[in-house]
Amino acid sequence: MVGLDLIELADCVRPEQLIAEILRQNPQMPVPVPVEELARCAGISKIEAFSSSGFEGALIANDTKSDGLIFYNCQVPRPRQRFTIGHELGHFLLPWHRQNSFHCSADDISARANKDWEREANQFSAELLMPTVLLKQRIHSSAEFGLSDVIRVKDEFETSFESTVRRVVELSERAYAVVFSKDNLVRYSIYSKCFNSRLCVRKGSELPSKSLSRLDASSLDSWHELDSSWWLTDAKEGTENPGSIYEQTLVQEDGYKVTLLTYAPA
Repeated sequence: MVGLDLIELADCVRPEQLIAEILRQNPQMPVPVPVEELARCAGISKIEAFSSSGFEGALIANDTKSDGLIFYNCQVPRPRQRFTIGHELGHFLLPWHRQNSFHCSADDISARANKDWEREANQFSAELLMPTVLLKQRIHSSAEFGLSDVIRVKDEFETSFESTVRRVVELSERAYAVVFSKDNLVRYSIYSKCFNSRLCVRKGSELPSKSLSRLDASSLDSWHELDSSWWLTDAKEGTENPGSIYEQTLVQEDGYKVTLLTYAPA
């Protein structure tokens, strides 16, 4: 059972402030986070699945944002639907999102979002569904983790693998990078704050030929070691590249892969 004091939420202007206040009001927040129940507590009177070409989610609210409707794409997996509901709830609660209607595409609800309010709604949804304090209870920010740990967490939080690994890496205090690819071509990469080297692959680059990720042969139960020059180029100023780098890859459907990279601290 969760609840919200909307008067207290009214003073929060940034995603992290809103989430901190929601957690303060609900110190025993269950996992997975009940995003629909929280939305109803916030004033969303209807949450409904919908199917339309190019549609991912929508919010329709009254002028004062005391009442609203959320629609989400019924054709995507449940974790994606939960993220979309959280995204639209972000539009509803964030005070400078003054429009009373938002119609969001798949790009808006992804790392490709190029509008400030869409990126902010994505941040709100990620932090709502995977609160820092709850996530760190499962994977400590300074401890080593692998893709099997990410799978365990995403199953518990009912989030997508991609959003979960992004969130875990962003919170980590160790050196990690993640390369998202399709058909062995890089889509994009993210880094933890302690990853001090630069990848030699960019968007559109082929995965390195010596990498097991290229061969679909990586294991989630062990790390594959290879010379760091296959993945890394120049180190950041004042640091040196490690001699070795370690990788794991999750092979997904339709040619998609997620490769986790790490190296031992100096």
